[in-house]
Amino acid sequence: MLSHSKLTLILHSPLSIVNCSLSIVFFLIYFSFSQKVSAQPTPYYTPPMKLPMAISGNFAELRGGHLHSGVDFRTEGKEGEPVYAVADGYIGRIVIRPDGYGKALYLWHTNNTMSVYAHLRTFTPEVTEWAKKQQYKRESFYLDTELEAGTFSVKQGDLIGYSGNSGRSFGPHLHFEIRDRNQWTLNFIQDGTYKIPDNTLPTAYQLVAYRFDTVQGMAMPKEDNTYSLIVAQKGMLRLGKDTINIPTPAYFGLNMRDQMDGSKNIYGVSRCEMRLNDSLIFSYNMDKFSFDETRYVNAMTDFNKSASKFVRLYVAPGNKLSIYRAVKNQGIISLNRNEVAKVNIILTDDAGNTSQLNFWTKGTDKLSSSKTQLLKGQNIANWNKSNTYEVAGGKFTLPSGALYEPSVFELQTLGPAYGSASPVFLVKQPATPPHRAVSVSIKASIPEDLRSKATIVCMDKKGQKDALNTTYQMPYFTANTRSWGYFFVELDTIAPQITPVNFVPGSRLGANQKRITFKVKDSLSGLKSYAGHIDGEWALFEYNVMNDQMTYEVDPTRVKTGTQHTVTFTATDGVGNKEVFLCELFF
Repeated sequence: MLSHSKLTLILHSPLSIVNCSLSIVFFLIYFSFSQKVSAQPTPYYTPPMKLPMAISGNFAELRGGHLHSGVDFRTEGKEGEPVYAVADGYIGRIVIRPDGYGKALYLWHTNNTMSVYAHLRTFTPEVTEWAKKQQYKRESFYLDTELEAGTFSVKQGDLIGYSGNSGRSFGPHLHFEIRDRNQWTLNFIQDGTYKIPDNTLPTAYQLVAYRFDTVQGMAMPKEDNTYSLIVAQKGMLRLGKDTINIPTPAYFGLNMRDQMDGSKNIYGVSRCEMRLNDSLIFSYNMDKFSFDETRYVNAMTDFNKSASKFVRLYVAPGNKLSIYRAVKNQGIISLNRNEVAKVNIILTDDAGNTSQLNFWTKGTDKLSSSKTQLLKGQNIANWNKSNTYEVAGGKFTLPSGALYEPSVFELQTLGPAYGSASPVFLVKQPATPPHRAVSVSIKASIPEDLRSKATIVCMDKKGQKDALNTTYQMPYFTANTRSWGYFFVELDTIAPQITPVNFVPGSRLGANQKRITFKVKDSLSGLKSYAGHIDGEWALFEYNVMNDQMTYEVDPTRVKTGTQHTVTFTATDGVGNKEVFLCELFF
């Protein structure tokens, strides 16, 4: 054992001091490095699934009547992919419905944002059981409920459910959103929250020039010319000629779209800007939007064209979308006769890939003094005041704000057709659907005992009928609509049809059969309500609106198995026609 004096001598020797000093230095370097490595911040949001990130639908795509409010993540064509909480927080809302988002979870996070997971197949067992208790308590498949913060807390990466195809979904995927504290939905791909490999440039195929005609003192846009685009080189588009003539004032529209690496899907272009002589006169950025404004997407597109990808580089006076930036004179171009101006249009996708279209435009004679004559049955409808149009047996009232700009309203009266109990009224113009509900009133001679079975129908050009919620006040049947088409009164006296899908009434279910499924179809007015009962007790039948099927999963905690049961299913349509299906079934 070393004495105190010898130990002191060793510790104070020059070599020991050097070695000790080096050890301390190496320790400090290692500690500093390890601290830097461990200090790499965990991203606030991690991916909602562990699959490679790929999307089938991007943020703010132009859809019918709305902007796509999130991103559709691919699930490799199958259901059941585990879905995880992207950040710490709690489940603040649970929704279960046959249409829309289907089964969906809404999570609040510590930074006051919300993440949304839609079209799920199922939740975790504890959340599923909680939701089922609520459904049985309310005796309703439909559930939309908000939860307190302590009900279901989650940590980043916790399993919350499994991807599916529920609601109005056209294939397995996960619809995912991030919303801010005000419930505005955010473009989390554009802001870099998630990185998706993409080197494919956005593009455009046609340029449309629109002029303004004066009709009864109102300036209304009308297509003037369409020009095909070609790719000159990567990222550069051009017209067939360098200079085009436009009667001014005018504006442009562009048939634009985007694609991504390794995908055949067509996506929306998230950013667009247009310069006139190097001065920015129009731009939009799909970085976020409010759900209250999403229907204004109808004002962005040209419904006279065959595809909704024709985007107007113009802001109609009744268009209140917040996506527009640096817009001058609504994007309208006004040139003097023979005046030449340079136009530059830049398209940018969420990954920052860009394409440009450059050309020259030359002003021709102005058309502001021209007067277009209206045809028989045509009227002028203003966007910022109420308009009512009456013809024999029909009345249409467009409230202020139903239109986005002054438009020709053309109404034709036809004889009874398509099984109608009244004349048929066709709204030929405008092509753009109304923003606010339009009141439609139609006269029809229907016996008093059948009036409750009468409904106003809106039928599109493909023959698809939509029965509207209809009231009667002599002499009119009246309904509200946010679509155009053929309108008429039709009687619905046929009850919904209920058909067993996977069982034979009076039989025994197979040993491994755990579900009872009905197909429920209605001929016209649509399913208004339904209810399934087993031995007189309400049973949870899940409604799949995409295939019109109702499915009950045998629950041994609520129903005794291995015995005979009475199964009752009732379906009621929109005008009160009721059908009851009753059978005995052993399971």
